[in-house]
Amino acid sequence: MNIAEYWPPFALHLSSGDMELSPVRDSDLPELATIAGGGVRRDGVQAFLVDWDSGNDAEITRSLAQYHWNTRATLTVESWTIEFAVRVGGEVIGVQGVSAQQFPLTRTVSTGSWLSKDKQGQGFGTRMRSLVVGAFIREFGTRRFDTGYVEGNLASRRVSEKIGYSPNGTRSIVAQNGTASTENLMVLFSEDYPYSMDDIDVSGAEEVRAFLGLTD
Repeated sequence: MNIAEYWPPFALHLSSGDMELSPVRDSDLPELATIAGGGVRRDGVQAFLVDWDSGNDAEITRSLAQYHWNTRATLTVESWTIEFAVRVGGEVIGVQGVSAQQFPLTRTVSTGSWLSKDKQGQGFGTRMRSLVVGAFIREFGTRRFDTGYVEGNLASRRVSEKIGYSPNGTRSIVAQNGTASTENLMVLFSEDYPYSMDDIDVSGAEEVRAFLGLTD
C-alpha cells in the first residue's frame, strides 16, 4: 500500500543542493521533538501566534504531534496545510509550512516556519522558504504568497525581505506570551520572486495537482 494514495501530499519531495523538504511523517516526530526541546525562540522573542514551544519537553512533544496529526486529518481540497520536515545533509533542522484556502481559485498560499535554535542565523530560513516558494510557483502556478511576523521578530522579517516580500499592512494580535502585539503582514507575487528555479527538484507534484484538481 502506498500511503500517498490516501494522503497525496506524502508523495511530494522538494530539494535544492543538500536541502530536502518532505511532508512530516510520524517517523519524523521524534527528531522534531528533540530539536524543539527547550523551545526554539532566541532571547524571548515572540515569534508565534500559538504558544506551542513553551513548557517542558513532554508538553512540546505532545503539542507537535497533535498539531501534525490534525493538519493531516483536516486536509481537503478547499482548505489544507502541508508541513514539510526540513533536512540538510540528512539532518532535521526545522519545519516549513504552506497553507491555503480555495487554492484552485485563488492560487494564494500562506507560509510559516521554525528552525532549531542552533541552526538559526545561518541562512537556512531563507533557503527553505525560497525553495518552497520556487517549487510552488513552478509546479502549482501559485501567484501570491502571504506571511507575517510578530513585532520584534526581525529575523523573520529579513527572511521575507530577501525573497522579495513587501509590507502589506498590520493587524492587532495576542502574542504567545498573552500580551497585545502587532503582526506585520507581508506579500510576495510570483513575478517578484528574485531567484532562479533551475536548481529546484520536485517529485510527486503530479499527485498533488490531481488531488487539487489543477488543470493548468
